[in-house]
Amino acid sequence: MTQRALSTGFWLVLLTVLIALPRITLDMHLPALPAMADYFHSSDSQLQLTLTLYTLGSAISLLVAGPLTDRFGRRPVLLAGLLLYVLATVACALADSLTVLIIARLFQALGGCCTTVIGRVIVRDYFDRHEQARLLGLISMAMAVSPMAAPVLGSLMLPLINWRGLFVLLGVIGAVLCLVVFRRLPETRPPEVAAAPPSNLLRIYSQLLRDRYFLRYSLAIGCVYSTYFPFIAESSALLQRGYGLSATAYALVFAATISGYMLGANLFRRLVQRFEPDRLIAGAIALNVLGSLMLAAATTVLPGEWLAIVLPMVVIMVSVGMVIPACQLAVLQPYGAIAGTASGLFFFTQMFLTAVSSWATGLLSDGTSGPLVVMTCMATVLLVTSWLTLHKTQCGSGLARESAVSVDASGG
Repeated sequence: MTQRALSTGFWLVLLTVLIALPRITLDMHLPALPAMADYFHSSDSQLQLTLTLYTLGSAISLLVAGPLTDRFGRRPVLLAGLLLYVLATVACALADSLTVLIIARLFQALGGCCTTVIGRVIVRDYFDRHEQARLLGLISMAMAVSPMAAPVLGSLMLPLINWRGLFVLLGVIGAVLCLVVFRRLPETRPPEVAAAPPSNLLRIYSQLLRDRYFLRYSLAIGCVYSTYFPFIAESSALLQRGYGLSATAYALVFAATISGYMLGANLFRRLVQRFEPDRLIAGAIALNVLGSLMLAAATTVLPGEWLAIVLPMVVIMVSVGMVIPACQLAVLQPYGAIAGTASGLFFFTQMFLTAVSSWATGLLSDGTSGPLVVMTCMATVLLVTSWLTLHKTQCGSGLARESAVSVDASGG
């Protein structure tokens, strides 16, 4: 089967669902966190470990999946990851202790989050830069629906099937994806892709981490993701316990907040044909700063109002929706010979920073909006600092970078 045998609609739907799977898995059970804490007789901050370990597992998965998909191909690594995801999700559904649930969530991320790398690498494999920009914009817009719809779906189903049933549903989604990939998805790895020997892998990672071009976009996406992940970590307990929202009301508020991401992704899709990614990222960073300032000011003036959190977060989410696809488009262009490895390290950096943010937010968690505000503003400061600093020292052409890294990848 060749790529031409598959319609554009098939590619778009399959890649979107694959790339969105980690977000669906992360967001669907958010309304159930307080109920899960009550079931396991644990605190809300202890339940946040399921988020922290999930993001850590995601970071490891992204780092490992990249070189594996360059060496063994996109299809077999994707199938193995989905199979592990299904097994771990079943373990989540059957967990009889918080420890078992946390460990199962780690393995759930280790398996399922490889789809983030492989889905985008497939876009890089087959489509030219113009088509990549169009597809990444469409995928980002479609993906914005998943964090909006998943919590709402979870909250509506929670009274009917409880939190265990939510994991069963995720397991079914994973199994269906596994079947579709097995029966329909062809191998997409180009024959010229270099499969780096394990002995050279650390050298490649070292070279990429010394490349200011690569670091600039990796830190940008990691920091911008960390400007709203504290909201994901804190919002369920904060809005339901602290502000008295029901699970359904919380899910609707969460979805309304995430709608800012869809707006940002749509702006990126429309503007990327007219402006370079760097200009779009710079504008989005300015918007992110505005959102963080609004968050700090509003929660200080109106400490008892949930809108003081939600409205500034919408502004922040617009910036996130622009920065993420812009960074994804820009960062992988010079690294075609090791697209999987570079993509894996790129997304590892993003999720590692997110895991650190989640861990720190959990440590500070005290039932108020303070930890959310502090961690969001800190991430914004790091975003601005890294973007401006690396801009001043950026040097070298993309072709030179690709040539140098390709030589190392082939053992030269």
